Amino acid sequence: MGKGKGSALRIHRQALGTTMLAPSGIDGLPIIQQQLVFAGIYAGLGLGTAAAQPLLGALEKALPDGWFENWSKTWSALGIVFMLAGVAHFTAQGAFMSIYPPAGTWGMWALPGSAEFHVAWTGVAELLGGLGLVGGSLLSAFGPESVKPTARKIVPVAAASLAGLTLAVSPANIYMYTHGAMMVGAGPPGPVPVSFHYGRFVAQIVILSLLVATAVRTSSPAADE
Repeated sequence: MGKGKGSALRIHRQALGTTMLAPSGIDGLPIIQQQLVFAGIYAGLGLGTAAAQPLLGALEKALPDGWFENWSKTWSALGIVFMLAGVAHFTAQGAFMSIYPPAGTWGMWALPGSAEFHVAWTGVAELLGGLGLVGGSLLSAFGPESVKPTARKIVPVAAASLAGLTLAVSPANIYMYTHGAMMVGAGPPGPVPVSFHYGRFVAQIVILSLLVATAVRTSSPAADE
C-alpha cells in the first residue's frame, strides 16, 4: 500500500470513529496476517455452527420427552431480535455506517456500493427475515388451516435467509474487532474490549446454530405432520 493511500485510509478511519490501533492489535499486523484472521473468524463461525448441530441432536435425546420440542418452538423469537436490529439500521443509521469497513480494509475489502446502501439493504433484509420467521411460526401454529401449509414453508426459508444474512454482516463485526471501529453515537465512547468480541463470537455461533436447526427441522417431512 502506498504512503498516500495509507494516509487516506487512516484519515477515513478516524472520520468513521476508529482508533489507530485496535485493542486486539490486529490492525498493527502485516496485511497477510490480518487476512488470515479474517478468514479464521469465518472458518470458526462455520465450524462452530456445524459442530453444534450434532450437539443439539444429542441434547434432544438426553432431555425428557417434549422438553427439547417445546424449547425449539421458542427459537422463532430470534426473529424479533432481527426485526429490532433492522429498525435500528434506520433509527441509528450513522452508528452502523461507522462500522462498515472502508475500501482497502484487510488489504482486500472492495465491496461495491456505499456504506449507506449496505446499511439500508441489510436493515430491510433483517426486518423481512425476522417478520418471516416470527409471522410464519405463529401462522403455522395458530393460523387458519388453509394458511398453515404456506406458513410452514416460510419458516425454513426465513431461518436460512437470516443465517446467511448473519454471515453477510459479519465483516462489520470483524472490523470492530480488528480495527477498533466504534458505533458512533450509539455505543461506548471508545473501542469495546476484546472480551466483548469473544462473547459476541460465541453468541453468533449460537444464533447461527439455532437458525440452521430451525431451517432443517421445519423443512423436514416430519414437520408437516
